[in-house]
Amino acid sequence: MIVISIYVVGVGPWDPELITVKAIKILNKADIVFYGSLVNEEIISMYAPKAERIYMGHVRGDAHREYIIKAIELARRGLNVVFLKNGDPVIFGRGVEICKESIRNGIPCEIVPGVSSFTAAAARFMVELKGIVTLMAYPDIDYDVESDIKIIFMGTRIAKELIRKFSDRNDVIVISRVTYPDEEARRLDVNDPVIDELNVKPPSLIFIIRRDNYGNYDT
Repeated sequence: MIVISIYVVGVGPWDPELITVKAIKILNKADIVFYGSLVNEEIISMYAPKAERIYMGHVRGDAHREYIIKAIELARRGLNVVFLKNGDPVIFGRGVEICKESIRNGIPCEIVPGVSSFTAAAARFMVELKGIVTLMAYPDIDYDVESDIKIIFMGTRIAKELIRKFSDRNDVIVISRVTYPDEEARRLDVNDPVIDELNVKPPSLIFIIRRDNYGNYDT
């Protein structure tokens, strides 16, 4: 029996051109593609048009593990199995979880890095990432951590709270749907009249930038 590796491939935040050559080569050979709600299906159409698609939606915990178990079974049958993850699979993407479970079950697994949404957002809106940069994801937020830049993933539902808490001494930039056609970035503070009606479209990133080290950023 031929056992094929499982690949966990980062495909960037949305723009199908933000994908690596290695990712394209792997997708060209894929028999099965697992993907979630934040992956642009155009990527599959372009680079794995003949592969069977398994849509996972936005899954967590046991539901996500069930897909891993299914992928392992398919790999044991000799099929090329690829998990697509938006951004980079090791940044809040469960890529390591997939590979560890696969390897425990005797299936080789490789993670292929991708362009993370936070580096794409920084590039698009010219936020220089320097000093101490802390990455956090809701709900695991450490409000007291000392860093030059805090970047909050999955923080759409607490955007108002973060603005009110941090904007007195930081620049708070809310970046919504980076590289999507309707991407948007707004610098907001606690005195902004739009705060109460603020409607942030997911997926979003919230950059909290210390003014004393950086000066002001305009968006």
